[in-house]
Amino acid sequence: MSQKDTLSSVVLEYFESQHWHYEVKRNDNDVFIATFGMNLKSRLSSCRVLVSVSNDDIQSFASCPIKAAPDAFPAVIEYITRANFGLKVGKFEFDFRDGEVRYQSILNCSDGTPALRDVERVVDMPFLMLQRYGDGLLKNLMGYGFPEEDIKEVEGPK
Repeated sequence: MSQKDTLSSVVLEYFESQHWHYEVKRNDNDVFIATFGMNLKSRLSSCRVLVSVSNDDIQSFASCPIKAAPDAFPAVIEYITRANFGLKVGKFEFDFRDGEVRYQSILNCSDGTPALRDVERVVDMPFLMLQRYGDGLLKNLMGYGFPEEDIKEVEGPK
């Protein structure tokens, strides 16, 4: 069994342990990709999660269901930049082409097969971060937020 197949099996084992419904496919480069929806306890309500497995890493992305309009780009970018400062596992990303906001985490597996708790962290972190920062993100996406204040609401004073 290849390393990619081993990593894919560990990811599926974690999904099954959570009783999640998911779809699996392989892309043109034979990269294992699994997707599922996740309900959030925030005003965002839900997100789409994509987990990608290659030969030596597992990546997870949670995409915000609402894209930023061009006039909201500056506020959204400031908000996610403030959110990213000091994060240890993953990061928010912004796509200037279409206003998509997503959170990405990655687990390097070049040293072997990860434990399920490590797979849990890389898979869950993106949707948990969208849940945590979602209310402030939504305000900024909709044009009525104040990035610095909204981050302080989430993180508290520093």
